[in-house]
Amino acid sequence: MEHDGKFVVRADLPGMCKDDIKVEVTHDTLTIQGERTHEEKEEREGCCYSERSYGSFYRAIPLPEGAETGKATAEFDKGVLEIAIPAPSRKEPKAKRLEVREGK
Repeated sequence: MEHDGKFVVRADLPGMCKDDIKVEVTHDTLTIQGERTHEEKEEREGCCYSERSYGSFYRAIPLPEGAETGKATAEFDKGVLEIAIPAPSRKEPKAKRLEVREGK
């Protein structure tokens, strides 16, 4: 999404912390990847129960030509990752007046 002259990417990552997430940007690609791990242990009636779960994700998002990747920022707050990359300045097309000719 483009907002206020920046390309903005938001990802909902509930239950993750910023150390679980890796964000990289090159001249033409934004890469977001991470891994979530969870372990739960419980002791009942003399037995130990353990449950583990994990999952990983990887997304590569192509960037438009001219994106200012050197000025990209990433912020993680309350399970939401937001990455902002300044968009290239667009030149407004100049209006060109066309001559209207009479048909034959």
